[in-house]
Amino acid sequence: MCLRALCVCAVLALSSSAARATPEDEAVKKLFTSDNYTVTWGTAATYTTSAVLETGDGSGHGSTLGWMRFQPGKDGVDVLSIRFDKGWEPYKSKWPPDRAPVVVQRARMKADAYAALLRAVAVVGAAQLKPVARNEATLSTHDFWVQARLTANKKTLLDLDWAGYDGSRSEVQYARPRAIFLLASEAAQGLDFKNQALTDEERAWASAKFARDWKNFKDDESHWWVRERSIITIGVVGDASALPTLRDVLGGNAKDRCVYYAINAVTRLTKKDVRDKPVEEMDVEKTRPKVLELIRDAK
Repeated sequence: MCLRALCVCAVLALSSSAARATPEDEAVKKLFTSDNYTVTWGTAATYTTSAVLETGDGSGHGSTLGWMRFQPGKDGVDVLSIRFDKGWEPYKSKWPPDRAPVVVQRARMKADAYAALLRAVAVVGAAQLKPVARNEATLSTHDFWVQARLTANKKTLLDLDWAGYDGSRSEVQYARPRAIFLLASEAAQGLDFKNQALTDEERAWASAKFARDWKNFKDDESHWWVRERSIITIGVVGDASALPTLRDVLGGNAKDRCVYYAINAVTRLTKKDVRDKPVEEMDVEKTRPKVLELIRDAK
């Protein structure tokens, strides 16, 4: 065999090895085993290790909502966890009790572990799903929300969001954001999370996220409970930059619980209370102008 032929064989062997999926990639692909869609695998992107990953999740009936951010920095990655967990409770008042059970925690992740997570996210991003046509469909009572967003150098690389009921026809829509959320949650397991106060930068990030989310799903009925819990959460973790979005929320129907929750959130952020007492019996129509004035004064 001539030297040129040997070189060609060597190049082909190396190309085949590089294209071969790793065991880690195969583990990610197993998350997409379903009878409800077929998968075509494209080429996984190579994400810079400075990319910022954000995930969101929540259970409709479970009364939870979570935000998580992976922020690369010097000698590792800061992992911020913001968790709302209200639980379910009956109430007899006009409005739900004004409670905001939000827990903020932070941990550190090693850079190589985060690089592995980004590789897994890239594999998910390469999945091209096609629903299987059927005459019948299944639908469960399990309603949930999943979100995944990846950014780098002020560019959005991935932006996936879904809320609704688990079902055979909807799985093709939530499979990718759910997979990224599961991978991120698994990567965060075992980290030493500790309760810590938010920095000014983190509060500004939370407010920007809230504004972006509100714009994206304010008119989507499937996100109704996500909207409500996001408003409650931002009243605890946001800053003054969240007030313009809350002002927009306050422009809604006074019978909408989002307006009630926005009043409470503004009260927390401005640290000024103009609400009627008891709060759960307040007249929203009469209280709203006072709260809008608080927002104007905060500028």
